[in-house]
Amino acid sequence: MIFIGNRYEITDRPVYIEENKLYNAYDSEKNVNVKIKIIENNRYISIDFIPNLIDESMVINELKCPYILNILDVGVHRTVDNLLYYIVYENFDGVSLSTLTRGAYLHLDALIRIATQVIKALQSYKSLGKNHGSLKPDDILVDDKYGIKIADFGITEANRGTNIRCSGNLKYLSPSQLSIDFTDIKTDLYCVGVILYEATFKRFPFSEAHTEKQLMKAIDKGVMWSKVNTNDYNQDFIDIIKKLLERNDNLCYKNYNEVLMSLSQFMYKTSKISTTEINDMASKPQLESVLDKTGRIDPEDFYKTNQIFLKDIDKALIKQAIEEKASIKAEKIEEKNKGQKVKKVLVLTIVVLIVGTMLASIFL
Repeated sequence: MIFIGNRYEITDRPVYIEENKLYNAYDSEKNVNVKIKIIENNRYISIDFIPNLIDESMVINELKCPYILNILDVGVHRTVDNLLYYIVYENFDGVSLSTLTRGAYLHLDALIRIATQVIKALQSYKSLGKNHGSLKPDDILVDDKYGIKIADFGITEANRGTNIRCSGNLKYLSPSQLSIDFTDIKTDLYCVGVILYEATFKRFPFSEAHTEKQLMKAIDKGVMWSKVNTNDYNQDFIDIIKKLLERNDNLCYKNYNEVLMSLSQFMYKTSKISTTEINDMASKPQLESVLDKTGRIDPEDFYKTNQIFLKDIDKALIKQAIEEKASIKAEKIEEKNKGQKVKKVLVLTIVVLIVGTMLASIFL
């Protein structure tokens, strides 16, 4: 038996404990099943990591987000050779997304359902002005109805916004984390893109890398779209993944609402229900009722927070298109004005030169 903190028995009975992996465990003090994760101390972890994580755990639990694993306990476990940190989570009957994708290919409805819940979890935490910063498929637990719970919320925040660089995190670090140790909303959006790409095509989007420097070079080369067959997938869904992985600030998603809007629009377009049928359902039909009528997705627990309506989706998409056109038009006008200013300066310069030459010839 392996006990952590003289209290938690790891029931998976591994030969040895892997760092940064969620294990099933038993709390001998409260007689309940839990999840536990072990993290080995390293040079990237700040000295106030545990006190900060205790504070973060209270904040996370108060959020009461249905997609986030609550933290029950945090502590230090010492061995002869190492100093280990452990994090105890509430129990959840599910398997990791990485385990799930090792089997059969996930169907599109499952991918959309999982992606939507992941985004809503990140959005909930972002409402506090915080970012996850260490998202990976091993920490996304999925049940038999494709409901999810995510671990590791608060770990990067407790480490002063810097990823703790423990085992398994490297390949999911964003360019900003690799280059300047900076974590923001784009870090998490990028990571969702990597995870969805892997879940869809069962391969990492970039070439193989074993160090941060190699990974940064691979990311700079871009996603290897030529090595995957995208013909068997809906192009709108592929476009969502591409936009999540986009590094250009003008082309990538700016916030979580934009991602949810794209996912909702995608579901709306694939629901195959006419406008007449939609209007017959209610004066202001909910997207859930549309999905329910198709029989393709069980809408139960799909949207836990804001309700999204079809008319709102259409209005938002129209508004987004208008804003994009206005932005392009403004850029063109600005470029035109810059060109005219340059022309005026050139003309004025030429006039000054001519007048100067004439005056010089008169006086000489």
